[in-house]
Amino acid sequence: MSFSWKLLGAMVLAVSLAVGGTYIFSTHGIRSGFAAYLSRMRQAQGQELAELLGAYWAQNHSWAGVSRFFAFQVTITFSHGAIRQSGPLGQYILVDNRGKVVACGEPGYMGRTVSQEELRYGIPIVHQGEVVGTLVPVGKVGPLEESFLREVRVASLAGGAMGLAAAAILGAVLAFQLARPLRHLIHATERIAAGELSHRVRIRARDEIGRLARAFNHMAESLERSERARKHLLADIAHELRTPLTVIQGNLEAMLDGVFPLSQESLAPVYEETLQLAELVEDLRELTLAEAGKLPLQREPLDLGQLAERVCEAIRPVAAEEGIHLELELGRDLLVEADPKRIRQVLGNILANALRYSPAGGTVSVSVRREGNGAVVTVRDQGPGIPPEDLPHIFERFYKGDPARSGQGSGLGLAIAKAIVEAHGGRIWAESRLGEGTAVSFSLPLRGDGSSESA
Repeated sequence: MSFSWKLLGAMVLAVSLAVGGTYIFSTHGIRSGFAAYLSRMRQAQGQELAELLGAYWAQNHSWAGVSRFFAFQVTITFSHGAIRQSGPLGQYILVDNRGKVVACGEPGYMGRTVSQEELRYGIPIVHQGEVVGTLVPVGKVGPLEESFLREVRVASLAGGAMGLAAAAILGAVLAFQLARPLRHLIHATERIAAGELSHRVRIRARDEIGRLARAFNHMAESLERSERARKHLLADIAHELRTPLTVIQGNLEAMLDGVFPLSQESLAPVYEETLQLAELVEDLRELTLAEAGKLPLQREPLDLGQLAERVCEAIRPVAAEEGIHLELELGRDLLVEADPKRIRQVLGNILANALRYSPAGGTVSVSVRREGNGAVVTVRDQGPGIPPEDLPHIFERFYKGDPARSGQGSGLGLAIAKAIVEAHGGRIWAESRLGEGTAVSFSLPLRGDGSSESA
């Protein structure tokens, strides 16, 4: 059974139970309340009738002939028919002072002895201080009252039927409106499962169904991006592996064919390419572990200023060879909880990129400062800068914006740096202008209440 029919059936069943329960309780309540109303009304009316009967006794000194007043009936005409109804005394029985029924509207009561319990609800008829009889109300509902109650029941049933019909119509409309977007979602899910990751669901509502559709579209976009990234990653890995493997294969074939002698000089390029392959595989392993949150981190209290100073001093000879000046501005006592080896790796990757793209005679500046509750490390170069369209992608795997430099590096350094910084609870970003250089920064949360003093 489809969702639409289940929803419609559930709504009709719920409304049917509500209508049935309302009908039962309302009719029972109306009948009970109406009976109580009749009883009170007859009590009040009986006071006047008792006075009239007292006058009858005063005139006749007996109840002989009084029965004709109890048997009196009237005809009430309606637009849809007529009802024969007892007169005012037809809803009472008259009991003499010995407890016997001497007059009533219903023959079944004549001659019967009334108990004291029944007489308790009666209205005494008094003549000259003496009780000569009792007028007892009869609880029976007359034809007129029955007609009223019947009309109430019919009206309740008609209202319930109309409510049920309205609920069925509204339920059908609602079920269709709910089922239609669900069918679209099912169809879209099937297309996504079949590999059509570009398929999207049209969003027409702002309710929970609309939120579900938006979530589905976000999921489809994520899947499409992941699939695109997977394909790019495989292509990039194949491209990065192809060059060193081609060099290794070519050199080995040349040696086997006798073109190159089997010597240390011939094997050196092969060895260098194997080292590059090993470095690429290790970078991929580290990046995969970091992105999966499984990169082992040996955290300890670490002064970022001191670490940056040591890294810069280690790389200063390389910078001097390239004719590049290193400029340091290091804050002190900026303690973070981090893995020194991994943070050194991050800063080393950023510095390597800065040196690679800085011109001879240029300056690379390194600063460590406090910003809010974090310590920020910034490496700024005087290179050509990064085009605005490339800047958002420089932390992606194997991304190389400038084709002229595609042979430099594996394209994993900044991606690894980003993964390591985020594993420490920090963030990394870059700012650049063409012709004005690039600044790459990363921040880490400070440990405790670390403070900063400029050096």
